[in-house]
Amino acid sequence: MMKQRRMVSFDQKTDEYLQQYMKEQHVRFPGDAIARICLEHQTLKEEKQEKQKQTSPVPPVKEIVEVISERINRLMETERLFLRNEWFCMEESMKRSMMEIFQQVEEKQAAKRSEIVTAFLEGYNK
Repeated sequence: MMKQRRMVSFDQKTDEYLQQYMKEQHVRFPGDAIARICLEHQTLKEEKQEKQKQTSPVPPVKEIVEVISERINRLMETERLFLRNEWFCMEESMKRSMMEIFQQVEEKQAAKRSEIVTAFLEGYNK
């Protein structure tokens, strides 16, 4: 590992912190202490980024409500179209049934009329 030589100046608080860190960690040189602090900082930063990647952000309640409302609206529209189509098919089926019934009634009435006319003519011919 190659080291770089630098001239660094600190304010009083930073220097005190560095001296305290060196005592706690049993580090002899300030450069080694700074390197270790930087390494710890980098590790914490990477852990924080990794943690953020793992935890998905929770969307706000307003956004959730909007998404659910939109899905419900789409579902209701689909159901409305389905019911409209069913209603149309039912109407058409009823029309066909009614037309068949009217046709049968007309055929029966025509048959009755022809029976009456035939009976009348037979009675008239005698």
